[in-house]
Amino acid sequence: MSSYDYIVVGAGSAGCVLANRLSARGASVLLLESGGNDRHLSVKAPAAFPTLFQTPRDWNFLSEPEPSLYGRRLFLPRGRMLGGSSSMNAMMYVRGNRADYDGWAENGATGWGYDDVLPHFKRSERNAEFGEPYHGQDGELHITNRRWLSRHWQPFLESAAQLGVPRIADCNGSQQEGGALIQSTIRGGRRMSAARAFLSSGVRKRAGLTIKSDAHVHRVLIEGERATGVRYEQADQIVTAHAEREVILSGGAYGSPQLLMLSGVGPARHLRQHGIDVVLDQPNVGEHLQEHPMTLVNWRCATGDTLDDAADPRYLLPWLIGGRGKLSSNVAESALHWKSDPSLAAPDFQIIFAPVYYWEHGFRKTGAPALSVGVCYIGPASRGSVRLRSSDPGDHPRILNNILSEGGEMQAMLRALELVREIASQPPFSAHVREELNPSAALRTQRQLTSWVRATCEHEYHPTCTCRIGSPEDGVVDPELRVHGIEGLRVIDASVMPRITSGNTNAPTIMIAERGAALILDGAQAGAAQAVSTSRS
Repeated sequence: MSSYDYIVVGAGSAGCVLANRLSARGASVLLLESGGNDRHLSVKAPAAFPTLFQTPRDWNFLSEPEPSLYGRRLFLPRGRMLGGSSSMNAMMYVRGNRADYDGWAENGATGWGYDDVLPHFKRSERNAEFGEPYHGQDGELHITNRRWLSRHWQPFLESAAQLGVPRIADCNGSQQEGGALIQSTIRGGRRMSAARAFLSSGVRKRAGLTIKSDAHVHRVLIEGERATGVRYEQADQIVTAHAEREVILSGGAYGSPQLLMLSGVGPARHLRQHGIDVVLDQPNVGEHLQEHPMTLVNWRCATGDTLDDAADPRYLLPWLIGGRGKLSSNVAESALHWKSDPSLAAPDFQIIFAPVYYWEHGFRKTGAPALSVGVCYIGPASRGSVRLRSSDPGDHPRILNNILSEGGEMQAMLRALELVREIASQPPFSAHVREELNPSAALRTQRQLTSWVRATCEHEYHPTCTCRIGSPEDGVVDPELRVHGIEGLRVIDASVMPRITSGNTNAPTIMIAERGAALILDGAQAGAAQAVSTSRS
């Protein structure tokens, strides 16, 4: 048995931050990652992220049959490597809306209002274009506008502006609503994943930090009401590691609830069905899953200049030498944050423009230049769940999103589709598009479009909320991210969001880890001071 101050399970967007911040203060930290390394050209080349799907670097989850999507099972890619999903995402740096975080605080997540969390966003950030009061420029996470951009994104925003969607410079600043060029976690034309940002070679050499990849955690060890360590498998060996202070789960919205349940913390009846001894009956574990539904509109491109030929070998050398050219694109160039109902507190749609044919997660091709718009519903009410498939730690969990299952959601989707079609018919963007490939001009009525959405809708790769902040009656962790009822155990990742944010979830997850690390370190410092005071008295 080996012993550490902290054990962090999962080297994704949150785990990499935690390992860095905790070890920087002299603590001994064991960081465990189920997947392998991130050393692959498709990880480093931003435009290549879809080629990582359904490979050994992807968890390759599959949902249960979705009742509101004609029983379709959805492909759910998640990164299984150092950096987690930050090593295979579209690198969009979008924080969400002020109202998201103020809503968290108003509903019991004390200390998580917008003014509380803004310093933690800035703590990580090294922004190439924007500074105070909303951005940081001294952190490890490089964020920039600089990468290959097509000639199409600006006409898209211009046409949207003519329809009343204002052009803004920064959707992470004073105003989210409007159309903007999206900033990306890219540096020098290469992906800036959480692993690259927070686990640099200097950090990895710290005496107190131990990183183990290909290490799959089977369970958290709990003695009485306290987490004492973990049991994991590496190279066909079962290893036990002890945590002197805390075990921290950063396995994401699928992995963290699964590991809690495997460890006996979850809905008692469900655990007993799988032969797991109940340590704590906590019915909220794995509940409240939220995801952003996404449907796509595609057109043939009238003018070329797209990413449909980005895999051509002629683009490799400029990228290898100088990080230039099409492989430096993050695919998602610009976006509208738009309210389908003006009375809403925050935008409920993110409408993403991409100069490529993107369909079925990039697996389907047209053979011709095309343009795509992702219609992403970022204000969903639907909630799903994560449950065990078995007591085997190697089994994937049962994941049900319940996408578009709540009343009013489909009508909102149809309003957004109508806006996108209006943009495509409006100069100057209308000069860039030809035939509508999906859904096609033949589908016009609400009934036709509703059926099409249910038959083709996917998601925006943003699972959240399955270990949410709340009281013991309606949540899993308290506002300091401590698991209710178990000492020495926290969850720090996207699963703790009380409600999904109005935007991409990578930036908020990094913020959650920054604030989580600060809570841990402040608590440790206060505890040490109390111990000194007690000893003197």
